[in-house]
Amino acid sequence: MVNWGNFLYAIFQRVNWKKYDESTGVPSLSKQAINAVEVTTPTQAEQELIGTMFKQLDNLIAVNQRKVELLKKLKQAYLQKMFV
Repeated sequence: MVNWGNFLYAIFQRVNWKKYDESTGVPSLSKQAINAVEVTTPTQAEQELIGTMFKQLDNLIAVNQRKVELLKKLKQAYLQKMFV
């Protein structure tokens, strides 16, 4: 599920908002100035590729976490046999 809030926040952090400031005193932006800001986003195909990459990365992390848990259990079993 896409978290649009974080996505939009990250995109708009990259905009130089001071460049669009129309004030003479207190900083302000008009609706027209905000609408004039061009924001580039990946194409649908690129988004799908990125999503696939992150899914594979999540799966790899999960597999390695399971390996770590198994190794911890194995270590615990060996320690119990060593110090009976």
